[in-house]
Amino acid sequence: MPRILLPAITSCFLAAGFAVSAAPQAEQKKEELPHPNTLEELQKAMKDVVERNHLTGAGVALVSNGQLLWCGGIGKADLAANRDAACDTEFRVGSISKTFVALALLKLEEDGRINLYARLQDVAPEIPLKNRWSSSNPVRIVNLLEHSAGFDDMEFSEVYNRHDRADYPLLDVFKRFQEPEDVRWPPGTRFSYSNPGYGIAGYLIEKATGQPFDAYIQQNLLAPLEITVGDFRLTEANRAALAQGYEGNPPRAIPYKNIYLRPAGDMKASPGELAKLVQFFLRRGRAGDVQLVKPESIARMEYPETLSSAKNGLRLGYGLANYTESEGGVITHGHDGGIDGFISSYRYMPEQNWGYVVLLNSTVSGKALEDMNHLAIEFLSKNFPKPQQPVISLTANELKKFSGYYAPRAPRNQLLAFLEELTGGTWIRVADGKLECSQLFGKGHEPLLPVGKNLFRGEKEPEATAVFFPDASGRMVYFRSGENGEPYGERVFPIWLFTRLLLLAASAVVMATSLPYALFWGLWLLLGKFIKRLSGLKHVRVRAVPLFAVLSLPAVVFAFTKATNEIGVFNFWSFLIFVGTIAFTLLSLAGLALAVSVPRAEIHNWARIHSLLVSLACCVVALFLSAWHLIGLRLWAP
Repeated sequence: MPRILLPAITSCFLAAGFAVSAAPQAEQKKEELPHPNTLEELQKAMKDVVERNHLTGAGVALVSNGQLLWCGGIGKADLAANRDAACDTEFRVGSISKTFVALALLKLEEDGRINLYARLQDVAPEIPLKNRWSSSNPVRIVNLLEHSAGFDDMEFSEVYNRHDRADYPLLDVFKRFQEPEDVRWPPGTRFSYSNPGYGIAGYLIEKATGQPFDAYIQQNLLAPLEITVGDFRLTEANRAALAQGYEGNPPRAIPYKNIYLRPAGDMKASPGELAKLVQFFLRRGRAGDVQLVKPESIARMEYPETLSSAKNGLRLGYGLANYTESEGGVITHGHDGGIDGFISSYRYMPEQNWGYVVLLNSTVSGKALEDMNHLAIEFLSKNFPKPQQPVISLTANELKKFSGYYAPRAPRNQLLAFLEELTGGTWIRVADGKLECSQLFGKGHEPLLPVGKNLFRGEKEPEATAVFFPDASGRMVYFRSGENGEPYGERVFPIWLFTRLLLLAASAVVMATSLPYALFWGLWLLLGKFIKRLSGLKHVRVRAVPLFAVLSLPAVVFAFTKATNEIGVFNFWSFLIFVGTIAFTLLSLAGLALAVSVPRAEIHNWARIHSLLVSLACCVVALFLSAWHLIGLRLWAP
């Protein structure tokens, strides 16, 4: 899935409107993908994925036996211009940009110009870094590249550069947006994806070389790889070849937006150009006749070292801008990316000498990218064996020490951490002498097969993808590599989790009753004007204020839907979010005060009780929203 600018991030906030419904979700029925045996069958299958998911277009490149097998396009690069997608069509490739940043730093290390294990505070003390564990766990450059520094992801106003020049100085970005660099846990213990970390990595290239990071990358990586059009900068050459990005169905064109953290996601490239990157990795750092980067540096990119999971025996994970994951029964390396209107992926398998590139200029379906990845891997690996790490025998007691509920403890976005805590945990159980895992509200239980004393794999996985180990405080940790696994979970007693869910669900039900009740007393007021014998309602505000509190939440949720494409900007909708969350809190408290203070003789007892319950429910939700720092949320502010 996309790993940089996530326009859908605001959709996560829609759940924060109530943050109450954690009901089990029905599992999506998976469509059976074909098993292509020929290139023609693969091309047809990929075209079907594009059409079935209403994608605008795709660029694809396949490398087999180290050679380019096919490179081409499916669908349209630009609907308005009626331009077909092709092998040389440029796409915004988002976080694939990080690959070039990591390669540049590795090359600088080989040249003796930087030390990846140096402390960041020593190399660049001008960066506003806060690390309370600096004496025992300093942030090192390698932590930036492995996303193990403990940094938060981008602030909302840090995402898009709407007003400053396109090459706005990176150091000024870090000084303006300092919140992400406030380290949240001891560096080197947990994986948490952070674009600001790669922004700093790009700045370190500039400091070591005395030139813009993108200029160094162009001269020392892109040119030797013969990537002549692709670039971080928007040039006349790549502008002319650039696909138009789209979202939605029917497709809606997305305007090109500059970003502040350019090293993290501003690269433009074509399928043919990224195929050269894939070949470069398959040739272990060789570009033509030149050994551009040492083979041992390429090997270092592919596996993590600083993470606690790696130190406890798990080989897979995020190396230096390189995901090593299990998919389709094989272990592949690579990266993916996403930016407005584009999602992308490249993977390669050096032991079998193949790889591929898939670039989409439509974000209507993330599953489409997954399906195209699956088709490419299955086709390219079809003639190779798929060995699996042998399963060992562990007793029920040995397995039982891993059982329990693991709460996520490494959120990518700290502001959204509560959503993971509410619904994102993992159950580990022992059933019939086997270890099983399941999501908190997911259906089905996936078996975990032991391949070591603390290492486990899935039934179809070639080697260990999960590891259990105690942290520094002795608490058991569960780490699962791959897209669908919990990055880092701590075993907790879940009584507070379920108490919180119960409180929120009960509050939602009580708050919902205010709407039909309002229709009742509103109708009573209306009839009272025409039927003189009907007594009027006293203290209408006791009924009205809790109703307005409840209605303010849907208004905030609606504002989030409108703010999606203008995230980080001060406008009517972001201001409504700020005012609406404050109004919800004040109205909740006012409704509670009115329900308590009104004389009993002047209002029906049931009316008082209902207003009291609704106000109490609103106060409970307001308390949670306040604890999650969502009251008075200013999306436009650093």
